[in-house]
Amino acid sequence: MSNNKLIIYGTIETWEFDSWIIGFNKVHPNIKIEYSRKYVYGTPPPMSTQITHDLSNTGSSADIVLSAISPHLQMQNQDLFQVYNSPERCNISESLKDSEGFWTSIVLLPTMQIYNRELIDIDEVPTSSKDLLDNRWKNRISIHDITLGTFGSNWMSSLRSNLIDIDWSSFINLLSHQNLQLWPLFRHVLGSVSLGKSDIGLTVMFYEYLRAKDKNLPIERLVLSDIPLYISATVASILKTSSNLESAKLFIDYILSKEGQNMIGNNYIRVPAYIESDSKYSISNILPDEKYSIFPSLDVINNTDKDRQLFQNLFKNHVTTDEAFNTDVDKVLKK
Repeated sequence: MSNNKLIIYGTIETWEFDSWIIGFNKVHPNIKIEYSRKYVYGTPPPMSTQITHDLSNTGSSADIVLSAISPHLQMQNQDLFQVYNSPERCNISESLKDSEGFWTSIVLLPTMQIYNRELIDIDEVPTSSKDLLDNRWKNRISIHDITLGTFGSNWMSSLRSNLIDIDWSSFINLLSHQNLQLWPLFRHVLGSVSLGKSDIGLTVMFYEYLRAKDKNLPIERLVLSDIPLYISATVASILKTSSNLESAKLFIDYILSKEGQNMIGNNYIRVPAYIESDSKYSISNILPDEKYSIFPSLDVINNTDKDRQLFQNLFKNHVTTDEAFNTDVDKVLKK
C-alpha cells in the first residue's frame, strides 16, 4: 500500500481542485496526487464505466472518487467502495453521510431555479410550480436531464413531498407537455438561460449562479413558493481496489477536517459540507436564514428506477451532445 501517491477521479473542475492539492500538500508534502475530471451523467455513470474499464485492463484504478450523491449511490450499488470511518467524519452532519462509512459529503450543492431578466418582465415571473405550466413557457424551460436517473431525476422526485396545489403525478404529466430542454450538465442549463435559448432553468448549482452573477450574466434567482432550496452534496469514497490506501485515508481525513473544510469554503466558489464552517462561502454566510431540504431522501432513492422510467416515457427533448458541449452554452462559465 503505497503512501506517496494518490489517484482521484472527481467531478470538481481541475482548476478548482488544484487549490485542494496545494492545501493537502501543506500537510502531506510527500504525497503526489493525480487528479482526473470525470463525468457522472447517465446510468451507469461514465465514471463507474471508466473504473470498471481500468480494472479490467490494468487491475487498478482510482483510489478515491468524488461525485454527487445520486450517481454515487449507483456506484455504491456496484459494490465499488470500502468502508472508512475517518476520525474527522464527526464534522459532517448525519444527514450528509451514510450510516456505515461508505461515503461522506465534502461539498454542499444547493440547487436553485433561475430566469433570464432580459426575457421576462418582473411582473411576469412565475411564483409557484403551477405557473410553470402556463403556455407561455412551452419550449422555454431548461433542466438537468431527468431521464438519466441521477441528480436531476432525484431533484424532480423530491418535489413529491412539497407540491401543495397540485398532485405530483399530475404536475409531472402536465410539465412534460412543456417540452423541457434536457441538458446533460448543470452548467448547460445556466448557459441556455444566460444566452436566451430558454427563459427558465429549473436545476442550477448555486455556486455556478454566483459565478454567473460575477460575470454580469442576465440571470436572476427564481423563487417558487412551493419549491424549497434543495441541497445535495458532492461526496467522497475510497475504492475497494485502492492501491494507495494509506494515502487515500490521509486525504479523506484532511478534506473532512475543519482545516480542509475551511480551505474548500475559502476558495471561489464552493460551499463546504461542514455546516458550522466560518469560511467565506459557508452555507450560513451565503444563504443566511434560508430554509432548505436535503436530498435525495431514502424514499426518493428507493423510487429512483421507477421514477426514471416515468420520466423517460414522458420527456423526450434531449439536447444533443454536440449542442451541449460544442456551442457557447458550454462556455459561459469557463475561465
